[in-house]
Amino acid sequence: MKKLILLQNDYPSTGKSTLAHCFSHYLKQFGVAHQRVTLLEDAENSDDEHALDASTITKRRLFDLMEEAPITLLESASGMGEFFCGFYQNHHLEQALDEEGVSLSVVLPVTTEVDSFDSVIEAVETFSDHAEYTIAHLVTSCYEEDERAWDRSYAARVMDMYDAVELHIPEVGFQVELELRARHLSLSQALMDPGVTETFGKDYNKWLARVTGQIDSARRYLFGEAFRPTTQPRPVKKTRSRAKAA
Repeated sequence: MKKLILLQNDYPSTGKSTLAHCFSHYLKQFGVAHQRVTLLEDAENSDDEHALDASTITKRRLFDLMEEAPITLLESASGMGEFFCGFYQNHHLEQALDEEGVSLSVVLPVTTEVDSFDSVIEAVETFSDHAEYTIAHLVTSCYEEDERAWDRSYAARVMDMYDAVELHIPEVGFQVELELRARHLSLSQALMDPGVTETFGKDYNKWLARVTGQIDSARRYLFGEAFRPTTQPRPVKKTRSRAKAA
């Protein structure tokens, strides 16, 4: 069975791109065939080679796209989550996905900003029990509010009803942030560069190992039968600082 993993939250800066690249990085480690696609309002002016223009998407094009790999990571850019929800309902995709043998997972990254929970409720109203849900807690620049805001929220109670899995993606750390700025890279760009693990050193490697552990704990739920590894991840090479400490 194929897997469509929809990552969306129309609240800005919840870490959608970072999460999509984390998933892609994890799948690449195991040699799992997949594709990453970003749904944008205007793909022509985007540098993302995997961009999909919302004005050109049709039901047929979406299903043709999903034929290209057993796992499709579809990230809806900020503002495009509501669009895709409407597209899903207008084209009766819940039935079409079942007929095509495609299982749907909806991954909703949130921060402790209460407004970031709104997309959770919108997703449930759209996909109901036709999808499996994952809540991903990410530490972002706006992650400075009450850490228990999610636990007390109505959105959290709703996700409990749907047996949603929760991921906790840790903060990347000050030193890595400095390295990213110095190299003019975003975290999502760094995740796609295989040489970064040695360049950034132990702090980045520790962060990546923790992220990998989170994804691995939910692997069966997230990727289902579409997760068919062809390789085993290589152990992370020691950096110079590690070698001295060994």
